[in-house]
Amino acid sequence: MSAPDSAAAKPSRRLWWILGWCVLAVLTAIAAYALPWTDVLAALAAAKWHWAIFAIVVSLAGWPFWILQWQLLAPKALRPSFGRMAQVTALSGAANTSLPMTGVVAAVGFLIVRGRLPASAAASVYAGDQLVTGIAKVGTLTLAALLVPVPDWIRSGLLGLAGVVAVFTVALLVVAHGGGWIRVFAAKRGPRVAQALGHFADFIDHLEPMRHPGLGLAIVVLAFAKAGMEVLMVMTVQIAVGIPPSLPAAVLVVAALDLATMAPVSPGHLGVFEATVILCYQYLGVPLPLATAAALVQHGVVFLASLVSLAYLGWALPRDERGERRLDSP
Repeated sequence: MSAPDSAAAKPSRRLWWILGWCVLAVLTAIAAYALPWTDVLAALAAAKWHWAIFAIVVSLAGWPFWILQWQLLAPKALRPSFGRMAQVTALSGAANTSLPMTGVVAAVGFLIVRGRLPASAAASVYAGDQLVTGIAKVGTLTLAALLVPVPDWIRSGLLGLAGVVAVFTVALLVVAHGGGWIRVFAAKRGPRVAQALGHFADFIDHLEPMRHPGLGLAIVVLAFAKAGMEVLMVMTVQIAVGIPPSLPAAVLVVAALDLATMAPVSPGHLGVFEATVILCYQYLGVPLPLATAAALVQHGVVFLASLVSLAYLGWALPRDERGERRLDSP
């Protein structure tokens, strides 16, 4: 493709994204207009807001599991400290909450800039995170299917996601032992090919959890622990808005959100998040005003928890920079 054609394609894609967001905004506005806002506001007014505050605490309680998970995914020789990885996850979480379409670029960039990992190691951390997150999502969806008669779209999503995770797991297990072979192969090719394959071999060498079953199991357990805190947070929101606390309902909500928010459709998953939670509670027979209140409070809890992590960054980053200046001074 010529340069003018390539330049024309970029505005075209951007235009389609803008049009997609506009359509989503219109549909969201129409759906919101149809809601019984008088009853929803009454449900919010009657909410137990101290439980909503506690839900923020519960949401933040899952953060250390994420930090430890990414620490263990990083190569042992290059592993960042707990505090530095806390900065990386806080930045990644805030980016995912506000602009989830940044996805891979934001996470890998923060691992490089704040985690001080080489690009190959940052890519291996993200790849491992996607794998264990996928395993945790499959586990949550399976549990939901066992606890409640889930809708067909969730059952289909479970089968599709399980297949993708299985293929991804096998692929990483196979290539995780091939770094040396790739370097031998690259040495017989030209310098450019050798350089490109050398970066890929470095990426493979950094997939340490795929070569150490105990380490890999510990990372998977941390992913499930993080998912467990999400379920507990949802149950806390249920209490806050007056829905009888239900483990099956909470698991269904988390499982449905795992599927619905996989694609970065809107900033902060706005609209998609609320619609998914409302549909889950409506499916379980919860009145629409309570279901809507639960969706709004839950999304607010997630957003405020990300703000707390950003507040931590405001405290940690200046201290970290002062420490770096002291270390660099003669």
